[in-house]
Amino acid sequence: MMRTLFIADLHLSDNAPDLTDLFVQFLREQAPQSAALYILGDLFDAWTGDDDDSHTAQQVAQSIQKFSQFAPVYFVAGNRDFLLGKNYALRANMTLLPENHMITLHGKHILLTHGDEMCTDDVSYLRYRKIIRNPLLCQILLCLPFRKRKAIAEQIRAKSRAKKQHNYAISDVTEQGVQAACQKNRAVDIIIHGHTHRPNTHIHQYLGKNITRHVLPDWFENQGGYLAADETGFAFFRLPETTAQTNLNS
Repeated sequence: MMRTLFIADLHLSDNAPDLTDLFVQFLREQAPQSAALYILGDLFDAWTGDDDDSHTAQQVAQSIQKFSQFAPVYFVAGNRDFLLGKNYALRANMTLLPENHMITLHGKHILLTHGDEMCTDDVSYLRYRKIIRNPLLCQILLCLPFRKRKAIAEQIRAKSRAKKQHNYAISDVTEQGVQAACQKNRAVDIIIHGHTHRPNTHIHQYLGKNITRHVLPDWFENQGGYLAADETGFAFFRLPETTAQTNLNS
């Protein structure tokens, strides 16, 4: 049975080659039995432009391109890799999707997003997000020398890590954020996202209808996970061990 796969928050970089190897192995093993792969942001720990010629960038592009010979690959940007553009997507043979994208799968209307915009209690981050994703500012950033962009990205990551250690609660998705997402996408039955590093399944109410929200697992210390969907429902899987944790039948 062909399965549709969903992953997020891999944070791949040259500093964690074992994690990249795990991703490559995942793609190689899952390719023959997959209908599609959706990457919902933060594939890389930081992406500062498609001129990134690091070993990780090359290895990931080659591996995704090989996987795409079996099934299409789609990418939704995260807060760490929103500068990933058409040139790299072409190298990897994956399709770029908007920040919020609806698909229909096995009769369900599914909203795909990275998830950070639903963390409405984190007001300062949302303000920063609005500024940093301004298309004009993105163009200016991409005009800077690559080394300068890398230095800026490292400064931003350091501030983000320090902030999360002290503000763990506000970095989670809120009910207000979920309701706002449903209001913008009224046909939605299921929301799938990452960002929060809190893998779980939640049930919300919107206009008298149950909305299922699947939070994708993050990848760290040579461990990862993914969500798979087929005609029987949704199930979380761990990596490198691939025994289903939960069959959600939704």
